[in-house]
Amino acid sequence: MTSPDKDPTGREHGNVFGRGWGNMFIHVQRESGLAHRTLVLRPWQVQALRLVVSRWFAAIVTIAVLSWGYFAVQTSRMPFLTRRITHLEQDAAKIDTLQATLEQLQRRYDQVQQMLSAAAKSTSTAAPGPSAGPGRTADKPAATAPSAPPVQATGKSPTKTPSPSN
Repeated sequence: MTSPDKDPTGREHGNVFGRGWGNMFIHVQRESGLAHRTLVLRPWQVQALRLVVSRWFAAIVTIAVLSWGYFAVQTSRMPFLTRRITHLEQDAAKIDTLQATLEQLQRRYDQVQQMLSAAAKSTSTAAPGPSAGPGRTADKPAATAPSAPPVQATGKSPTKTPSPSN
């Protein structure tokens, strides 16, 4: 192992974390002086310590913690989203059931309409009234104007129109 070049003037003490300086001794002692501890760090441990206290390491650790936090939040949303999907699937099943019921009722309504129109056609063909004139046959019912909606009773007597007197 080669020792690094030292400043010949003796004013430089060297880089504490520099390579090639050998083991690092850390002596820890209480103020009272009764308890003490000596730690010996190997050169690779010194380099690891140098890495840990660098700004780049702090930036990388910060990014890692923030990304972990983001994924932790997204993972915590999972049960909520699962419940929401289940609820939406139940709603979709209800809508499908209602749609099937509506289609069935629509078919029944159409059937009733056909039955009523067939009954109306059969009564008009059985008794052709005064509307069957020349040029009209009993097979074709006369086209009628659409009827007005029924008048609702309001409880008032109808107004009388004055009759012209002679």
